Amino acid sequence: VVTNEQLGQDEVTDYLSVSFSSTDYVSHIFGPSSLEAEDNMLRLDRTLAKLFTFIDKKVGLENTLIVLAADHGAAEVPAYLSSLGMKTDVVAPKEWDKAPSMKALKKQFGFDTALIKSYFHPYIYLDRDLIATRKLSLEQVQKAVAMEVSKFDGVALAVTSSNIESGNTPDDYLHTLVVNNHSKNRSGDVYIVLEAHRFVADMEGLTVAATHGSPWGYDTYVPLIFAGFNIDDDTIYDRVSTTDIAVTLSAVLGIKAPSGAQGKILEKVLDTD
Repeated sequence: VVTNEQLGQDEVTDYLSVSFSSTDYVSHIFGPSSLEAEDNMLRLDRTLAKLFTFIDKKVGLENTLIVLAADHGAAEVPAYLSSLGMKTDVVAPKEWDKAPSMKALKKQFGFDTALIKSYFHPYIYLDRDLIATRKLSLEQVQKAVAMEVSKFDGVALAVTSSNIESGNTPDDYLHTLVVNNHSKNRSGDVYIVLEAHRFVADMEGLTVAATHGSPWGYDTYVPLIFAGFNIDDDTIYDRVSTTDIAVTLSAVLGIKAPSGAQGKILEKVLDTD
């Protein structure tokens, strides 16, 4: 791409984004602290070294701003955490509809089939067609299901889509992450936040050793590295977000940030004093 598109060969700034996805798959299958993950990181380090050497020859690293980040972290393998004395286990949402409390709820609403149509983390999807046929209030059914599911082992929080869309959620860090995840046309009926170090060991039908998708620290802590192009050497300890990258790069270029960007400019990156 760099050669064929002649990136970095004129006065107009070019943007190149590369995803190294093997890190994600290796962590899922073997766990982030496995020897396989360690081997993969060493190989990634060598790959990056080759890439930067190539860029240096073609464009010059002094003319290149490098940003290294990740879209999420990962949970550790339950067996490893258990060896450290931590409470952890996988959760099986497919069994929730069979729980006695859910059977009682189905009887209350007159359901003779599954009330929970499917679970695609982090959402419970209810049988909306059946709810409509029974002329039930979707909001009331969502709230009833959320109340029961929140009592299940491994569940820390259950938030209905009705509450999210009406703005009826507490204004705290955890609920803010839940609200930010919601899309009215795609999201399910009840958003589930599992307890820390609890997760669903299923990824598109594949049983995995570890996964991600929670609001807890191990899932939201990722590297965010800016290098090259007059960036001073420094280590900064502050709460930042990967959504800050786009607006910060826009500030470096002196252009307007993307219309959908919601991050903040990382001023310390721009500080060259």
